[in-house]
Amino acid sequence: MDSDIVKSIRLLIIDICLQKAENITSSLRATGLEVRAEFADNSESMYAILETKTFDLVLFSLDITDFTLKQVQQLISECGRHVGLVAMTNNLTDEVMVRTINEGAQDVVSSGNLNHLLQVIKREALSLSMSRKAGRMEFELMENEKRCLLLLANSKDAVAYLYEGMHIYANEVYLDLFGKTNFSDLESTPIVDMVSVGQQEEVKKFLRALSQNKNESNQLNLQLLLDSGETIETTLEFSRARFDGEPCTQILIRSVTDTSELETQINYLHQHDLVSGLYNRQYYMDALSISISKAVNGIQRYAIIYISIDNFESIRETIGITGCDVLITNIAKILQENTAKDQLLARFGSNSYAILSIITDKKSFDVLSSNIHVLVEQHISEIDDQSFGVTCSTSVCYIDEVSPDNANKMMTRAEKTCDEAQKEGGNRTKLYVPKSGEMSQEEADDVVAQSLKSAIAENRISELYEPLVSIKSEAGERYISGLALMNIDNTPMDRNDYQTVAERTGMAKTLDRWIILHIIKKIAEFNKKSRQLEFFIPLSINSILDSDLTQWVSDNLIKSNVSGEQLVFLVNETDVVNQLKATKTLFDGLKKINCQFGFDQFGTEVNSFQLFKHINADYIRISLTYMEKLAQKSADQNIIRELAIEALKVKVRVITPGVNSAALLSMLWGLSVDFVHGDFLQKPTKDLNYDFSFM
Repeated sequence: MDSDIVKSIRLLIIDICLQKAENITSSLRATGLEVRAEFADNSESMYAILETKTFDLVLFSLDITDFTLKQVQQLISECGRHVGLVAMTNNLTDEVMVRTINEGAQDVVSSGNLNHLLQVIKREALSLSMSRKAGRMEFELMENEKRCLLLLANSKDAVAYLYEGMHIYANEVYLDLFGKTNFSDLESTPIVDMVSVGQQEEVKKFLRALSQNKNESNQLNLQLLLDSGETIETTLEFSRARFDGEPCTQILIRSVTDTSELETQINYLHQHDLVSGLYNRQYYMDALSISISKAVNGIQRYAIIYISIDNFESIRETIGITGCDVLITNIAKILQENTAKDQLLARFGSNSYAILSIITDKKSFDVLSSNIHVLVEQHISEIDDQSFGVTCSTSVCYIDEVSPDNANKMMTRAEKTCDEAQKEGGNRTKLYVPKSGEMSQEEADDVVAQSLKSAIAENRISELYEPLVSIKSEAGERYISGLALMNIDNTPMDRNDYQTVAERTGMAKTLDRWIILHIIKKIAEFNKKSRQLEFFIPLSINSILDSDLTQWVSDNLIKSNVSGEQLVFLVNETDVVNQLKATKTLFDGLKKINCQFGFDQFGTEVNSFQLFKHINADYIRISLTYMEKLAQKSADQNIIRELAIEALKVKVRVITPGVNSAALLSMLWGLSVDFVHGDFLQKPTKDLNYDFSFM
């Protein structure tokens, strides 16, 4: 199963062994999934959890002696939950497997086979997700059918549904047309009984052909028999439809007020540019998306010709907006006269056009694409009794199986290539040629994201810690956390190469959770040794926007018996400014579980301390840009001093990074900062062995 399909799993694990539950959740998270898990070891704790929370899957250990699978199912039923149930046992036999599945479990797995268990969990989560999705779609279908019936009831057109030629529904307009007061007067009446005798055979033949999709037209001119004995000439439109989930035939008799011409005009305006009369940008992009899908699947090859008028700004200043409209229309006519019927021509921008062409005859296509700028140059437009000539540049971009499956990316390639042609002098055609190994941003991001996922899955990831030292002799052991990821060839990944991509693809959230989970475990380990450590954890923008992060942190703190006070979460100041509401929500949630909070890369905004009106942070870590040449730049020294003074007013402590020399450390002593870290003190390592008594 692709983990991208099911991105999160909510588990209830019922076992007597907490360590086994933690192994399962850790292994699932290592595959890139978000896992929210609860643990129960008896019926009382299971019932209490099910009463308040929802889950995708229940994992039940058959090895619990005083709690049976039947009891588990009964509790799930009593709580009204729709969840999957997978059993685990240390003694798996064919007999146990058959009996357990007969008792209602989706599967049963050996507790010792963790890899098999993980695959079963993900499979059942996917199955439940699809089942719920189908249920939602069924509900939405029912709601849509209700809305359709409401629309039919209020329609000005006469509408009816036939099943095997007999009426099963008719709206008020249809009933009024035939003089019926209630549908019961019409129900099960064959349509052939309501037309003139001479046309009944024609109707039967038409309906048979319609059911087989063999009609050349969906309209039929008929003489309808009214209750009064009169007949009326009308045109019936037949179409295949569904009613109450069953296939049927829809009849539509247009009202006397025929709006077809108005609808045609509205459709035209929706699809066309008013100045040039060509298709508009939106219509073109919709057609391009369909064409790209065909091309990347090897069905048909296409190409884009992008045309842009050269020096359009200066032209507009010369002839004005009205003159430009005349010019745009004239060029549109030139393009229309030289494009084939199967080529889609559109006005794409204020001074640009685009042609979408199927490549069936490449030679004729090449002639068209290379001649457009020549044809435009040769044309003379008459504008305000003056003769006016212009030039244009064109670009050609082929669409095939290796092209990005994205219309916007393809048009960006075409536009950039045309810009290059104009920068080279204009009045020319330029072919877009992909560079060797060129990938779209999306393709490149996917490669990096996959390498991050494999690094986690294959355990090529580890924690890094950098000591955070108080220069005011404040007691305590503090570390800034980080990650070390290795490529498959055991060379280190550069954080600058993957962090931005990780945020674009959502992988940054997975990395953040990985380090948080391991730090909580590390704290629990050292607490047992009576070492109280405090960890500072930088968060990505993905985690700021993760509404479940606070609850997830809280759950893991409780499980590990760790206090939130030992965690300090750092959020980039720029991200705070851009996502203030989300950051405030995160801050409030973390404070409720006693975690601390800090602003990272602080001091780059116009008035950074304005943020404290919304979020009362505990720390600020000053931007590294002020540290790069601190010894030589007195202005940066003054900024840090001023930031420290302001921080003292709001009772927040100041961290300065990048301390790479004794001279820099000595200088910071006089700038009123609280904590420092950098290579001079100790480079990031995998060990927590810094001697804090050094300071």
